[in-house]
Amino acid sequence: MIKIQLFIENPIQTNTWVLIDDESNEAVIIDLGGGYDKIKEYIDAHCAELKFVLCTHGHFDHIMGIPDMQMDNPDIPVYLSKKDENMTDKINEMLKQFGMSGNYASVKVAEFIDENTKHLSIGNNKIEVIETPGHTQGGLCFKINNLLFSGDSLFRREIGRCDLEGGSYKELIHSLKTKIATLPDDTFVYPGHGPVTNIKDEKEFNYYLQD
Repeated sequence: MIKIQLFIENPIQTNTWVLIDDESNEAVIIDLGGGYDKIKEYIDAHCAELKFVLCTHGHFDHIMGIPDMQMDNPDIPVYLSKKDENMTDKINEMLKQFGMSGNYASVKVAEFIDENTKHLSIGNNKIEVIETPGHTQGGLCFKINNLLFSGDSLFRREIGRCDLEGGSYKELIHSLKTKIATLPDDTFVYPGHGPVTNIKDEKEFNYYLQD
């Protein structure tokens, strides 16, 4: 069984998801948007070992907790799409665009991943990488059994914005309709912002997933 814990981080209220596999005591973080110290305390309190960090995309609010983690433990690998590589050293620049400031180091990526990446897992649970460009060119979703971590591609009855660097409304709609709406109805969706939803509800009530 996988335990899922939500940490809502930074002024943008980003969902950072911490997964712990009960059998292996392996932990995985999805979208480390801040609060590394308290997340580390949570993982340590469960006697778990952090295996790696997954990034659904490269926007600052989804990666700004990674420099602190890499300062504390540089051996923890970080995975991101190659198409969002140009964002890994733009945290401070992007903060300014949103009227904020900071002094963050660049994020060091251990491996760039895509749909051909087959080696990711937590315990005995395989992690499927689904490419969903549109919010950014390198947007990714991660599917573990009937759990989908959708980043900013899909929210509850909404979708991510497409007006930032690398965004494309046409691409995002195509991604959602061909790769996400085709998943089983009982797939739970854990987004990058806002509440949990499911595929059945999104197909019924999300305007952007309608035919």
